[in-house]
Amino acid sequence: MKLQRLEGVRLETGEDAGTITFDVDVKLEEESRTGGELVLSFLLSISTKPSLVKFEAGGIATITGGQKDFEAALEVDPESNVPKVLHTIYQHVFTSLFLLSTLINSPYPPPDLLHAPVQTHELPSEAPQGAAEMRPEDQAAVDQAAQQTAQQ
Repeated sequence: MKLQRLEGVRLETGEDAGTITFDVDVKLEEESRTGGELVLSFLLSISTKPSLVKFEAGGIATITGGQKDFEAALEVDPESNVPKVLHTIYQHVFTSLFLLSTLINSPYPPPDLLHAPVQTHELPSEAPQGAAEMRPEDQAAVDQAAQQTAQQ
């Protein structure tokens, strides 16, 4: 996977948000297919309700193997209704999104965002301005994603 675009915009709404919901729009297109390689372009647009931050991540994902490998990667996960390749893409992108959200002092999307139809995230009310607070399960996901990225 090659991440070619990463953008995060913190939106000022003036709203006091205790709970936020993350919405995801995905554009996934086949760029080329040869005997042993399938190249997909992707663009993930992640926004929040209320409107606090917007992230965009785009790039190229390459699947190597044969027709069976391509079909397996494009197969839709019955639990989440999301193609399996998209779960893999998000695992790679999550670490970058987390770091970017820390830099712009905004809420970060959950590591399992694509696994459930609706994701909400509680914002800490007593955290000092500029301090990033992470739930233990999110730290474990960040560590796991970083380890997977380092292995590839």
